[in-house]
Amino acid sequence: QFLPLTLAMCLWHTTIPIAFSGLPPLT
Repeated sequence: QFLPLTLAMCLWHTTIPIAFSGLPPLT
């Protein structure tokens, strides 16, 4: 149950910057 958690965290930390960089500027 440790490997899936690590994989999920890895995917999470790689998806968040991509999602934020894909967002248009709010200002």
